[in-house]
Amino acid sequence: MLELLLREPLAGRRVVDVGAGEGYFSQLVGEQIAQQVGAPVPEILSACDLYPENFRYAGVRCQRIDASDALPYADASIDAACAVEVVEHLENQFRFVRELYRILKPGGRAIVSTPNLLNMNSRLRFLHSGFWLLFNPLPLERADPIHTAGHIHPITPYYLMYAFYRAGFRRVEVHADRTKRSAALWTFLLAPILFPAHWLARARFRGKQPAVAAENAPILDALMSWPMLTSRSAIIEARK
Repeated sequence: MLELLLREPLAGRRVVDVGAGEGYFSQLVGEQIAQQVGAPVPEILSACDLYPENFRYAGVRCQRIDASDALPYADASIDAACAVEVVEHLENQFRFVRELYRILKPGGRAIVSTPNLLNMNSRLRFLHSGFWLLFNPLPLERADPIHTAGHIHPITPYYLMYAFYRAGFRRVEVHADRTKRSAALWTFLLAPILFPAHWLARARFRGKQPAVAAENAPILDALMSWPMLTSRSAIIEARK
């Protein structure tokens, strides 16, 4: 995510770390601001979280928010909004994406990561247990965001990308982080079954809804790529 953020200069911009946690990502960004820009970090970087008392990066103040609700930033005031492993903690993911759209300036970017449910480890776990990797049964009579890791709402990369399109973002791309060796092994072993079945399903879909199939083809190609079948996290980058 830091690499994606740094593809555009930080000078003269406003960046927000939404759901900043203890401030690890904020500190990485702050260090880059100090090296590249030399301006005071708070002039560029802001942070917010449900539990700001856990924020450890002294260079930036962390505001208290509920990311399922309105974000504390004015319309069209932010150049880049980053959310590291936040969206799977939220009840209303479409509302969250619309809030990112609202606070971003025209041309601004949202960069959002979530556990990659499409990697082969996660697919196999869902096959035998009905639960994706990093998602488990939850307490039914109480909210317990700490001991459940807050993972209450799994979302596949496709439907997260769809939420960004529905919010109005004009360019939406998916990226992958590091490769998991175990997922790579399973992908290699299951490729003779996985890829023919996938292309057969794609062919049937093209026959039924050719216009929708053509519109989605680049996304579906990306989601069946080696990086997406083997990576731990999916990262959505969207431009307003």
